[in-house]
Amino acid sequence: MSGWPQPDEPIGEITLVLDERSTLDRKADLRDGLSAVARQGRHLWVANDETTSVERLTLEGGGQARAHRSFDLTQLLELPGDRGEMDIEGLDVEGDTLWLAGSHSSARKQVKNNATPEEAQRSLATVEVSQRRRVLARLSTQSLLDPGGSRTGHQQPPAVLGLGRGADLVDLLADDPHLESFIQSSNSGSRPIPGKDNGIDCEGLAVAGDRVFIGLRGPVLRGWALIIELLVGDGPGMEPQPIGPGNRRYRKHFLRLHGLGVRDLCRHGEDLLVLAGPTMELAGRTAVFRWRNALTSQAEDVLQKDDLPCEFDAPFGEGEDHAEGITVLDDGRSALVLYGTPAGKRKTGRHEIKADVFRLSK
Repeated sequence: MSGWPQPDEPIGEITLVLDERSTLDRKADLRDGLSAVARQGRHLWVANDETTSVERLTLEGGGQARAHRSFDLTQLLELPGDRGEMDIEGLDVEGDTLWLAGSHSSARKQVKNNATPEEAQRSLATVEVSQRRRVLARLSTQSLLDPGGSRTGHQQPPAVLGLGRGADLVDLLADDPHLESFIQSSNSGSRPIPGKDNGIDCEGLAVAGDRVFIGLRGPVLRGWALIIELLVGDGPGMEPQPIGPGNRRYRKHFLRLHGLGVRDLCRHGEDLLVLAGPTMELAGRTAVFRWRNALTSQAEDVLQKDDLPCEFDAPFGEGEDHAEGITVLDDGRSALVLYGTPAGKRKTGRHEIKADVFRLSK
């Protein structure tokens, strides 16, 4: 690890108090699987990747976010699949619209600690595909908070990409020359490469108008990370519009992030902040890079290391403190970073967890 930059010191911290129960396991501690965050005014929206809900907290004085409210998305959206976690890995808020993205990944079965060699081999040969994870959706926060209220013309109805007969994100990418080998083929009967094996794993989301940026933790292609950009429509299936070369319905942006994958995305003015970290199950450097003028770009970009200045390096641990989410705070000059698999020192009391605040360069 001596070749990696030292983590920067946070300028502060915010304690999140998550005292509602998980929608899937009433005994689970929501603090242990935080995977995404987005700020809306004085509120924080966060997600745990082992639930089917989003959580809202209110920022208060003294560096705390309280007044936890949980919203079960199975009661609010028409979702693919019939059970299981949504594996939400990306959140963004624009105006009164909350956006969320599942990982879209498949998973290789984990080996239990007490498994026999035969059981371990069977587990490692088992790849599970969950349709519930293949979600890109938007819904009105006003409708969430006041479900019985009257809908105004400014509130968009809930929408899920591919709802009905449309194509979801994996369908769109199935024939892509860079990504098709990582995706299940209905013709060949092949299985997709799991996210933790450098397969498809969506872990970042940023939205600007009808432009949607989706960051991939994997695959990383010979050191290059990818961000997929969509131009979505207003219908219930958010039908993607032509935006790429040859009227392709997506753009691809390649970023040289020192071999790291995308762990989250966040708007900052006309720029995108890219939280980058190891792909697969590796432990290592986690840093935030700035993609300048990302929101004004009208082409597919290929960004070298020098095009992506580093804002700061976040702390990380071996098997703990994996930076999972970033959002800009209301001063516009600092960012909050939250961690999945948090170190014990971050947790206090029964429901509290500490997230770090870092200074931004501009």
